[in-house]
Amino acid sequence: MNSPKSLLIIDDEPSTSKVLEHFLRKDFQVVTKSDGMEGMAWLEEGYKVDMIIADLNMPNLNGKEFVRVVRASNLYNDIPIIILSGTDESSERIQCLNLGADDFMLKPFNPMEVVAKVNAILRRINRYSY
Repeated sequence: MNSPKSLLIIDDEPSTSKVLEHFLRKDFQVVTKSDGMEGMAWLEEGYKVDMIIADLNMPNLNGKEFVRVVRASNLYNDIPIIILSGTDESSERIQCLNLGADDFMLKPFNPMEVVAKVNAILRRINRYSY
């Protein structure tokens, strides 16, 4: 049996992290961090992750900066990223997607939709990996 895929959730709002962790931990190993700097530090410690879900508006390293740093790295640039945001501005969504985010979801979100999107992205990636 394959070991479960791992997800890194980065959000400075504890309630968002708790909801996501609750819905995702049934199928995934879930690690939560409270801002982009903590998330990067965790990755740089050598931990492997199959996907990242990050908030757009976080202290220290916001979602756009986080995507930029991850995509610039040779070690992490292939990790799928979903950005969550309370901002319904088209320009923010476009910027995040252009920087390399794989998806963008508005808060409040349906947790089951997040699970479905995570599964869809991982299915697509697994289909093309060798």
